[in-house]
Amino acid sequence: MSKSTRIISIANRKGGVGKTTISILLATALSRQLGKKVLLLDCDNQRSAFDYHSAEAQAFSPELPPYTVEALPARYLYDHLRIHAQDYDVVFIDMPRMTDDAQDSSTIQLLTYCDSLLIPVIAGQFDALSTRDFLSTIREIADYKAQNGIPFIYYGMLNRKNRRKDNDKAVEFMQQVGLPMFEEAVPDLKVFTTPSTFESVLDSAEGRERFGSFFQEFIRTFKLS
Repeated sequence: MSKSTRIISIANRKGGVGKTTISILLATALSRQLGKKVLLLDCDNQRSAFDYHSAEAQAFSPELPPYTVEALPARYLYDHLRIHAQDYDVVFIDMPRMTDDAQDSSTIQLLTYCDSLLIPVIAGQFDALSTRDFLSTIREIADYKAQNGIPFIYYGMLNRKNRRKDNDKAVEFMQQVGLPMFEEAVPDLKVFTTPSTFESVLDSAEGRERFGSFFQEFIRTFKLS
């Protein structure tokens, strides 16, 4: 695998936190706004990112997509990265769902192929507790990589932010358990519910206003400029 290629996953043990949505939003923005050569590998058995991209490709035909979206069984991920990662600036991995026992899940092994991890957090007690448990696994990966001089960074971000007080509580709780959090969040707005693999949310004035600051923080934090 190329050392210059960034391999990033938007992941969480808890389902329904928006990992695929955030992956598409960032992948499309990186390719359209920054001209990055991006690959999104959909390793989830539901193939939601790949199927959505395929449907969009028919609607946007004959326009070429700004980046590549592929469906890939998780068992082939390592070899696929070893062969093809060097052809891209950024590779996003949309992880499959984890089992209830995250420590025994083969998905944890897939996270070790990444150099960066962004963990979406949504407000709610059960969501926060599940993310806390997931964080302990991520720390083990980070410690192992640090001992072997392998770069690895991870951050949390608040997704679907609204005016409820639970949002601030979720951020505070994550910080207390040791998860570094983005200052910017992605708000709970319709514009973010159906992201496009062809058109960036930053192409619109509302998208730039609501997503621009978060995107810039993402670029700075993960050093993608």
